[in-house]
Amino acid sequence: MNNTRDYAWMITRIKTIDEIKSIFKAYLKYMSQFFEIAHYDSWCKGALKNLQRYSMADDRHIYILKESLVIIGFAMINKHLRFNTDGFAVAEFYIQKGYEKKGYGRKLAEHVFEKFPGNWEVAVTLKNSSALIFWEQVVSSYTDGKFIKKQKASFSGYGFVFNKGLKK
Repeated sequence: MNNTRDYAWMITRIKTIDEIKSIFKAYLKYMSQFFEIAHYDSWCKGALKNLQRYSMADDRHIYILKESLVIIGFAMINKHLRFNTDGFAVAEFYIQKGYEKKGYGRKLAEHVFEKFPGNWEVAVTLKNSSALIFWEQVVSSYTDGKFIKKQKASFSGYGFVFNKGLKK
């Protein structure tokens, strides 16, 4: 069931991180529950420094999802792969609290998959059970079940791996 109102939301690619710094901090706070972090402030500073690379690198992309004028989510795409040898990875993905389970995440994920044909992977930590459920449902639906759920000793989680071919 799709609860998003088509006229009220839009997805755009942004070139600088300025627009998402505040929502990215909310994302870091959310993600911190899944990892043991000894020095939270240092961890956040490092994550924000990594975020800055998205403004400078041609192979990194940030898409934001807005409802009216409010940024409610983002997807960060890069080529840092854990399970494939080439292709694209969903590096970071977030929908703000209060907007989840309304179809926004699915719309954003499908939008970025459509932008880049080829191999894809989404890596999700085992501790984030809601993300595991979300990504398995989204990838399964998007690929008509044609994906592989992988594990590796070097990563404590799953990779959802699939190929998004060119449209004919």
